[in-house]
Amino acid sequence: MAKAKRAKKLNPAIRLLLVVAFLYIAGTFITNIVKVQMQISEKKQELTETNAKITAQEVKNEELNNQLNAKVDYAYVEKIARERGFVDEGEIVYDNITDE
Repeated sequence: MAKAKRAKKLNPAIRLLLVVAFLYIAGTFITNIVKVQMQISEKKQELTETNAKITAQEVKNEELNNQLNAKVDYAYVEKIARERGFVDEGEIVYDNITDE
């Protein structure tokens, strides 16, 4: 009969050292994964806020473009300007200072 190979038993000190090393490495990996997940969450929040700002700015830009492209009612503009004291180029304004 052939002798069965026996597995060598590790020295208890070496076994303890390997377990501690494994636990340290596993703990480091888990800690790094948690940190990266937190960073991802923060960046997603930043992205959401930035997209909201972009959307708001696009709405403002669209409103400004609509104002730029709108047809101007020159008669209305002239009426408002005259009410505020503006005159056309070359016009002379006379104020009536006599008592009525």
